[in-house]
Amino acid sequence: MNPASREPVTGAIGPTSSRVATIPFVGLAIFTFFAVSQRWPLAEVGILVALLGLALRTRELRFPAPFWWGVAFLVWGLLTSFFAMSPELARETLIERLKSMIIFFAVMNALQTEKQLRLYLLLVLGAFMIYPARGALLNYVHGDTLFGRAIWNKTYANPNDLAALALLTIGAALAIVTRKSERMSVRWGVASCAVGLLTVVLLTQSRGAFLGLVIGFGPPLLARVMKRPSLVVYVLIAGGIAANFVPDTVWHRLAGISKLTSTETVAQADPEGSAAQRLEVQKTAWRVFVGHPVLGVGLGCYPQANALYSPVLGYRDTHDTYLNLAAELGVPGLLLWLALVTSVLRHVRRCRRSIAADALSIGTVWIQRAIIGYLVAGLFGSYSGLTLFYLILGALWCAATLSSSVRTAAAAERAATTGKL
Repeated sequence: MNPASREPVTGAIGPTSSRVATIPFVGLAIFTFFAVSQRWPLAEVGILVALLGLALRTRELRFPAPFWWGVAFLVWGLLTSFFAMSPELARETLIERLKSMIIFFAVMNALQTEKQLRLYLLLVLGAFMIYPARGALLNYVHGDTLFGRAIWNKTYANPNDLAALALLTIGAALAIVTRKSERMSVRWGVASCAVGLLTVVLLTQSRGAFLGLVIGFGPPLLARVMKRPSLVVYVLIAGGIAANFVPDTVWHRLAGISKLTSTETVAQADPEGSAAQRLEVQKTAWRVFVGHPVLGVGLGCYPQANALYSPVLGYRDTHDTYLNLAAELGVPGLLLWLALVTSVLRHVRRCRRSIAADALSIGTVWIQRAIIGYLVAGLFGSYSGLTLFYLILGALWCAATLSSSVRTAAAAERAATTGKL
């Protein structure tokens, strides 16, 4: 047996043999590729392999605060299902959320080293670029759009969902680009992918994703440009390339964001009427929430409630993550989901405060900003159940934990060396 296989993994979150640690990672990689690409129904095989690998090292499993908030969210969803408008539908939706939480747990335990995290982010980026991003761009070129908005298929057939998920992938791309230890060829290749993803977001004409893009990535990008003015050249080049592929109709639609806050001007911002209809749906969703502020109407049951409260609108989605959770699960359900997400962001903040800036912690910033951008976009779409979100959220937790543990190990090694001298 190779002695190296018995040594702890360098830079790992916890001590574990490299061979055993590889099994969950391989399973997670299989799941992620097929879940992101949605090409073949093999994602379940990957998650089973990941869980099998985790079962081989149960003593080293981590159950951080986000996991327990997720458990509490599921328990509340189960409780409210007994009072739901459609208990069967609520439990079916709950099973899907359970799968998301299992995946989230697997990510937090499978990514053990900086190398695994790097490969995982590259995998997410590659799968997204090869399938939904490439497919959406080709569809747009061939005129296969939704009223001029870029789309692909399945989950990505909704331009708002496609744009929101592209935001998460941009964060993964920027995390790789900002790694000073990364090979220049890889950094340039990933940077070109980031430009392609930016183009996809703009071509979807998603106002929510555009706001998420500006609010999520704008502040840290501006801060870095102020520190290093030379970066403005690269930013202008990336923006120029992306804008070159974006027609004027996209900018006209995005410019109407300021008119969406009033019923008097919403028609000017959206002549086809979708924004006005969305506003009416959200008014109905508020009425549903006011009528069921504690238990809600049940997970996945909002479309039925919308049809009941507003027959003219029929079965519609809320197009708002937070209003959707409040209407389906009441205030407790909304707060539990927010606590899950916030616990990860607070963990990142604590880890960043305890360490000096390094390549890994800088990369964490971009993943964190991608999550923030996604949450902003959530004001315009129901995104609490999308799988890729939990994959990136789990990767963010691992990135922060790894950054802190690597720094702590380095400090301990320096202290030991100093003591010997």
